[in-house]
Order: sequence, then C-alpha cells, then structure tokens
Amino acid sequence: MKNMRTVLLMLFATISLSLSAQSVTLSGNVKDKTGEPVIGASVVEKGTTNGTITDFDGNFSLKVSGKHVLVISYIGMKTKEIDVKGKSKLEVTLEDDAQALDEVVVIGYGTVAKKDLTGSVASVSAKQLESVPVSSASEALQGKMAGVQITTTEGSPDADIKIRVRGGGSLSQDNSPLYIVDGFPVSSISDIAPTDIQSVDVLKDASSTAIYGARGANGVIIITTKSGKEGKTQVNFGASFGLRKVTKQVGVLNPYEYALYQYELDQTGTSYGVYDDLEIYKSVKGTDYQDEIFGRTGNQQSYNVSVSGGAKSTKYSVSYARNDEKSIMRGSGFSKNNINAKIDTEINKWLNLDFNARLTYQTVDGLSGGADNETSAANSLVAKSIVYKPISQLNEDSEDGENTLNAQYSPLERLNATYKKQTKFQQNYNAGLNWKPMAGLTFRSEFGYGWKYQDTDQVWEYQATSNSKYGYAGLPQAYISKVNNKNWRNANTVTYDTKLFNKRDRLNVLVGQEVTSSQDTKTYLTAVNFAKETTVNEILAALGNGTSLPTTTYIGIKDNLLSFFGRVNYTLNDKYLFTATMRADGSSKFASGNRWGYFPSAAFAWRMFDEPFMEGTKDWLSNLKFRLSYGTAGNNRIPDGSMYTTFSVAGTGDKSIYFGDQTATVLKHGDILSNPELKWETTISRNLGFDFGFWNNRLSGSLDFYWNTTQDLLMKTTIAASSGYGYQYKNLGQTSNKGVELQLDGVILDKKNYGLNFNFNISYNKGKIDKLDGNSSWQSSKWGGSAAAGLEDFLIEEGGRLGEVYGYKTDGFYTADDFNFNETTGTYSLKSGITNSASLTGGNVYPGSIKLKADADGNIKKVRLGNTIAPVSEDSD
Repeated sequence: MKNMRTVLLMLFATISLSLSAQSVTLSGNVKDKTGEPVIGASVVEKGTTNGTITDFDGNFSLKVSGKHVLVISYIGMKTKEIDVKGKSKLEVTLEDDAQALDEVVVIGYGTVAKKDLTGSVASVSAKQLESVPVSSASEALQGKMAGVQITTTEGSPDADIKIRVRGGGSLSQDNSPLYIVDGFPVSSISDIAPTDIQSVDVLKDASSTAIYGARGANGVIIITTKSGKEGKTQVNFGASFGLRKVTKQVGVLNPYEYALYQYELDQTGTSYGVYDDLEIYKSVKGTDYQDEIFGRTGNQQSYNVSVSGGAKSTKYSVSYARNDEKSIMRGSGFSKNNINAKIDTEINKWLNLDFNARLTYQTVDGLSGGADNETSAANSLVAKSIVYKPISQLNEDSEDGENTLNAQYSPLERLNATYKKQTKFQQNYNAGLNWKPMAGLTFRSEFGYGWKYQDTDQVWEYQATSNSKYGYAGLPQAYISKVNNKNWRNANTVTYDTKLFNKRDRLNVLVGQEVTSSQDTKTYLTAVNFAKETTVNEILAALGNGTSLPTTTYIGIKDNLLSFFGRVNYTLNDKYLFTATMRADGSSKFASGNRWGYFPSAAFAWRMFDEPFMEGTKDWLSNLKFRLSYGTAGNNRIPDGSMYTTFSVAGTGDKSIYFGDQTATVLKHGDILSNPELKWETTISRNLGFDFGFWNNRLSGSLDFYWNTTQDLLMKTTIAASSGYGYQYKNLGQTSNKGVELQLDGVILDKKNYGLNFNFNISYNKGKIDKLDGNSSWQSSKWGGSAAAGLEDFLIEEGGRLGEVYGYKTDGFYTADDFNFNETTGTYSLKSGITNSASLTGGNVYPGSIKLKADADGNIKKVRLGNTIAPVSEDSD
C-alpha cells in the first residue's frame, strides 16, 4: 500500500510538471485603429471557456495552453482570431464593423437583419434617444426619420401628439399609424418613457405593413423596450432639469392706447373720461393678462432608474421613470410615473417564456384651451387674455357686478375660479411562450391584456360660468367624466427557418392567427346651480347639493378583429431577396358581406454591392442595395357601431316631454345615420428605394420614392337635414400621396470615450384628391368658435390637395373717407361703392374696422390662403 501511494504521488507530480510546461501566460494590448485602448474587449481561448476582458488601458493577461487560437471581440468591431503558438505578448488592433451596428430590425411578428430588408423601414436606436430630455417617446422621435412628421396639437401638458407617416390618405378619419409596443398594439406611445426604449422601427411601405393588414395603411411604429442581458447586475440612474419660458407674446394695447381706442368708440367720456383727461392713462399701470396667465417660468424634471441582469437561462429588467412639469400657464402642470418590467426565462432547451408589464400613472392639472364649459371657443379665457381690457371703466362698480348673474370677470379671475384635474392609469401585460421542437421550427403563442381609465374632475366657481353651455350662468357647476377601456389580444405563429441547396439559399416562412377585442365604457355626470359661494372642495364632496342634469352612460360596442396571415422570405445566393405577404382581416365594424378584407404584398431587393462586378468599388463603397415593393393595407378607423342606429339621452337644450308638471328623460337618436354598406378603406403602396454606405459606412443612408393610393375612403359626410340626421359615414373618393425621402447618417468622430455623429433627413410629399363622389365640400377647423361667421375654412374638392385652407384677405382698415358722418345722430354710413364687410366681421363698420378684399364685382369671396401640410420637411442633429 505504501509503495502504491509513492507511485501515485510521482505520477501526479509528473502530470503537474507536464501541464506547467505546456501552459503559457500571455499578455497583450487591444486598441482600435485610432490608437485608443478598447476597454472591455473579450479575450477567449478558442474552443474553451478560458478567457478574460481588457482593462481601462486595453491590457489583458491570460494563461493559455500555447497551442490554441485566441479570439478577441468587441461589440461594433470585427472579431479577430490570432494563433498564439510561440508568442508571449500581443499587440492587437480591432477594426470597426459599422455594418454590425444596429443590424437587427424588428418587423411584423419577427426580426430580420438590416441587410436583408426588402421594405422601407426607418430605425432609431436607444443611443439616439438617450440624450433627449423629453417626457414621451413621441417627442423623442421628432426629426429623427425621413417621411415621419410629428406635431403637437396644442400647448397643454397633456397635448395630443400627432404622428404622420408619408402624409396619410384619409380626408376625415384618423391618419395615425399603428403603434406596437413589445408586440402589443396600443393607442398611443406618449405614455412610454424614452429611457425605456431599446429601438424604434417605422414600417413605411406595403411590403413592411401588409403583415398588419387592417391597421397598417398609415404605417406601423414598432417599439421594443429594453431587456435584461446575461452578466452582472447593472444599475443605471439618470436625471435632467430644464426651464421653460414664453419667448414672445402677442402685442396688445397699453392703458393709454386702450383708453384712446375706447374714446373713439364712445366720445361721451363716461367710460374713460373726456379727451383732455386721457393723458392720465400714460402713467397708469394696466394688467397684461397674457403675462398674468402665461408669464411664469416653468420647469421640467425627469428621473429614471433601471436594474437589469441575469444568467444564461433567466434575464430580467426593471425600470422606473418619473417626469414632473410645472407649465408656463398658471395652475397647470403634470406628473407621470412609468414602471416597466421584463423577464425572459429558458425553461429547457426547447421551451422559453417571456413576460413584460408596463404601468403608467399620470395626473394633469389645469386647462388646455380654456373653453371646456363655454358656449364658444371665442369666449375662452385663453382668447380673452389678449383682448380683455387692461384697465377698468370709470363707471364700473365691482360691487354691483358681483350681484348680477351676467357679470364680466377678467380671464385671471376666471382661471383662478376653475379647477380641472385629470387622472390617467394604464397597464399592459404580455406573455409569450416559444416552443422549438426541432431545429428551424418555432411555435409562439402570445397573450396580452390592457386596461386603462381616465377620470376628469372639473369645477367652475361662479366667476367662470357667465357663458356656460350648461346654462345656470353665474352659479357654480361641476362635471365628472370616467372613461374606461379594456382590451385583450391572442396571437399564435409558426416560423420555419432553413437553408437550401447546400446552404446557398435561405427560406423563412411565417404563418399565424390573431384575435383582438376592445371595449369602452363611459360615464358623464353634470351638476349645476350650486350656492354661489360654494368652494371647489365643497362641490366635489357633495355633488348632490347641486341640480343634477341627466347622467350619460355608455357601454361601447366591442371592437373585434380576427386575422390570418402569412409571410415568405427567400434569399437567393445571399444577394437576391424576395418577400411575399398575405393577410386576411375580419372586423366587427362592418356588416356581413363586407366584413373581410384581404391585403397582399410582394417585394424584391438586390444587394448589388456583393456582385463580382462591384469588386473595384470596395475601397470606398461599403453598401449598395436596390429595393422594390408593391402591396395593399387596410383601414377600418371609424366609430364602433357606424352600421347600427344609436341613441343617446337628450340634453338640456333639447325639447322635453312633460308628464304633469315633471320633465321626463328623453331618448333621442344620434346625429349619425347608420350605413350597413360600409366596407374597408384600402391603401395601395408602391416603393422604389436604395440603401447605400461609403467608406466603411462612415456615411450611410437611404433614398426612397413612393406612390400611395387610398381607395374607398371612409368619410364622415354631411347629409340632408330632412333625413333627421346630420351626418353619415360613407365610402367615397380616392386620394394619393407621392413623395421622395432621403436619410443620411454620418460618423465624423468615433473615439472610445467620445464621438460625433451627424444625422440629416429631408422628405417631399404631395397629396392629391383624385376622386370625390358628389360635390365639393367645406369643413371647419372651428378656429374662431361657433360665434364667428363663415367658419368653413377647409375645401375638399376633386383635383385639389389635402389640407387646403381658404379664407378672406384683408384690405386694410376703413378710414373716415369711406363714410358719410351724420352729425345729428352721430352715426357713420358707408359711401356708395365701398365694400361692406359687416356681414362677415359682425356688428357695424366704422372708421378703424377691418376691411375685407372684394373682387372686381364687389363681392367678398374666399380665396386660397395656404396648406396645412408642408410639402417639404427636413431635420438634422
């Protein structure tokens, strides 16, 4: 036994000496082509798990066998393999691999390498968004992509942000794109924190959007939020602070100018004194209500924190973001809280589960346009802040005014007497299960559930109800609304990916089925006629103390959509790319016979750069691809129930039915006549594009030419009053959009610790109304409120452009020479041959009144003033 132990000891010693002789400690340095050290580069002995990473100076040290190859890699750079036999020290230079950056693009129900795209897709990465201090994803995308226009509808904290992809084709319906967040359709992306975004991909042509069929006619915006990565737990924190201030206000009259103006209107001197006393007003400090309402300095604060990490089998990411804004308008502001959580776990080698949850809680304080309870937008406190008198009249008695129901109050008094608070909460949950029974075959099943509510509390104290649309002027009022939406989605797909002909070609086949359902419920409560001195808190605490108007409740018709789809991608010789897509959608918004829509598409791409005849260009050209696509997509964005007759509770302005001395609640039909013949609106898209890159993609970009035609437009049309209805949805007309888009991305400096990039995009779009069944029609933007005459300022006519604005041109002001003055009555009358604008401007005309331009026959007619859709848009950063 003792001899045996001695033999074993000698054997182990021999093995140890042998291993020691074969092992070599290798050191080295890794840098980029500019000489800067590459920090965190991976250095691994090929075929083993033996490895390390470079330090802050790019240095590394690793014990290797001395016979193997060393693999050195870093994200965004070309991997290099080095034979270390006979070497003890290495100097390694890694080259940039620009094509590897942002290589994968998210498309419908899957991803694809950017070089293999056949459609027109614009992408924005997290790196491009992280430096933009804004509160929503919509704002962060502004100016980042050619052909994508982003505008804010107005200046309130919760203002709706409109996104248009290539102009849009509908005349009276929504032209917003379809939003997909982590695979789940949502109505808006304004509630997503920019710091949570990993990538944004915008699908613009039919080859890309047809897979979404009914909802893809106006483009598709796909947002992928950040996920966890294998490795150590990472904690990130970010914060930003900014100030806001009005830079320019509308010029208004000072007290002296206003008093002089009023004297010209009334020379009795009872309002602001006789003419000789007007000089006094030069020393009077009046009130500038613009400055009082919009003059404060606002601020915006943003904070975000995220935790992510995981092992090979399970990865996780959790983030929280908060945005607070004190707006420039007195009493307005908002706060928003976002929570995003994702987990991805590998149950076994062939089964994978992923889950993510997004929660958003938001509060908005204050008014938007300031006309929530007004009979006309012209009476809103925002509009009145410009024209309201800066000084009081001499004969104005505030005590008497307060004792009358029709007293006039300043815009500031009305604002201070108005309370509005909106509370919004939204939650989305999505789960997906991947099953891979064999190589290349993947079954995926997804289920998502969303729920959101929006509660609005509004109270007007007596100073803010002089022109209330609810009646009961001069007494406090309250309005409460509760809007809820619940929706769910289930999608099941099968994907088969394989290589053919000795791996020369690649085939990817996707087939799937999807069903979605959404339903709204709404409740509106109005109470009026509270005691005059009742405060906001007292009203909200006891709505029953007022007079209740009829409560309106609404249980929406379910919006259901059943879909079947398929897509085939074929890559021939890694140079010729073919894509064919087909989708069938059945929508509950249409009657039987028109319910199903079918949307095919096809695309071809040619990677010219990889052709043998392009070999001589590779010292300066790094990418060149030609793309061509044709296809269709649909649109069903009309209100649920447009094919049914709907009813609502009559309002206070409607005629009532009495039983004895009691008023009965009346049910009346809606303003919109049902139309069971409605069918799908269809957009045909054609696209020709080129992708290019120069000098190892230091300069890269794309050039696209497109032509979209939208047929069977879903339009809300005015119908004869004799029908008993005001409107009806119909399929009529055709529009087209033609345009060009250029996107350029340049890398000016690319150092390890800093860099300088340049992005530029420009697009041209021209929309046209090709066909319009029936006569030309006018539509109104309600720019001046219902009290103004001739509101129709948009003309829709065959052969015209979308967004054409018409109105009246001014011809200066009336002067004393235009009138005859009657000294006895003290009145002015227009001289013969002078155009009278009173029928359009309202009231009587007199010296100083605005004069409208007339034609040769003396008639005042509307003329084209411009177009709301800019034909050319460009941006750079």
